[in-house]
Amino acid sequence: MNVREAGRVAMVVALALLVGISAGCGSSGGDAPSLQDIPRYPNAVEGESMGQSSPGGMLSGSLLQFSTTDSFDQVVGFYTDALSQHDPELMSHTSELGRQTAISMPQKNGMISVVVQEFTKERTVNITFMSVGG
Repeated sequence: MNVREAGRVAMVVALALLVGISAGCGSSGGDAPSLQDIPRYPNAVEGESMGQSSPGGMLSGSLLQFSTTDSFDQVVGFYTDALSQHDPELMSHTSELGRQTAISMPQKNGMISVVVQEFTKERTVNITFMSVGG
């Protein structure tokens, strides 16, 4: 699987994780940071990004993606520490591609998540920032 394909797979898997998490969380009044407030992982390379908004702006979402060759555990540790003040919820999963961890913070009308995905064959770790909500 080439890096571009892996990035697309990562975005789909990350979005699926986010939808699964947000469906179980409900809407709390959390004080999650905005996507711009989430620290960038040191020396990570910026990848694809996208935004979507429904007609009238009632529901919107954004994705920012980065990659690094640092270890999965280093990246998860960095974001667990950096986001600990926001009382995040963690969900982890292992697949044939590698490990995945979603660090999510409910907002008043949505969810902010950082999804860390390991691609063992490519020896890369993708970091996806996601925002879903209205």
